Amino acid sequence: MAKNSIEAYGAEGKTNLLFFNPASLTLVTDVDSPLYDPRVELPVDEDLARNIDYQGVIEPIIVSKNPETGDAEVLVGRQRVKAARLANEWRAARGVDLVLVPGYVFKGTRRDAIEFIVSENEVRKEDSPLGRAHKMRRMMSIGRGEDQIAIVFGCTVATVRSTLALLECTAAVQKAVEKGSINVTHAKRLAKMDPAEQREKVAELVAAGEGLRPHERSRKQRAVMGEQFRMKSKAQITAALQTAEGERAAALRWVLGMEEGEALPGLIAAKEAMADFSLAA
Repeated sequence: MAKNSIEAYGAEGKTNLLFFNPASLTLVTDVDSPLYDPRVELPVDEDLARNIDYQGVIEPIIVSKNPETGDAEVLVGRQRVKAARLANEWRAARGVDLVLVPGYVFKGTRRDAIEFIVSENEVRKEDSPLGRAHKMRRMMSIGRGEDQIAIVFGCTVATVRSTLALLECTAAVQKAVEKGSINVTHAKRLAKMDPAEQREKVAELVAAGEGLRPHERSRKQRAVMGEQFRMKSKAQITAALQTAEGERAAALRWVLGMEEGEALPGLIAAKEAMADFSLAA
């Protein structure tokens, strides 16, 4: 006789996982609601949408039923829902099945929802740059291309290349990236140097950025690498926006005044994205 899933996997119990059309879910925008989170106002993450279009929503969301309206309101997973809606627009245009969003029902009280929202996001620990690089290399070893890896990691092909370059760097460079003293873009350039030069240059970069705020640190470290900031015209920025994606596109739109408020989680991020654009041009 076949075992049930609890016995087969040695689990202690199970619960019901629901599946939703993302268009039927409600994103709470009422600031007085106990389920409100200001991140609901963030622009749709197109990199995440491409990832969902490619492999669906992997991590279930959590919903709570509004007793007054009967709506299934999103408690956790707002960005996944917005990205799934965009992915479904693309899928509908291609004439393929729409993505459904897996979700669980929140068992706590709506009054205490804020504690759950904070804990779910703040207690997470992201993978380190070096950890991401090793995973990317393993994916390449089984035949995945850079474009596929970029979709899975929710980034650009350029980021994949910069991250993989970290594996070609000395331990000193890897340690500096892991600590956040320099970024993976620096590592990509350092990887082209011989080991002794890498160790010397990374020491300069760390010293130049020590104790500074992100934008100022970025400026100082660009100088160490011999990079000059070149301001771009409105026409050049508009042209770049035609092919930009994700946060880079959001930063360019913000600079052009195409969106209300901050298009990124802060002015610094937008300025740094523009700096990267100037250097890459």
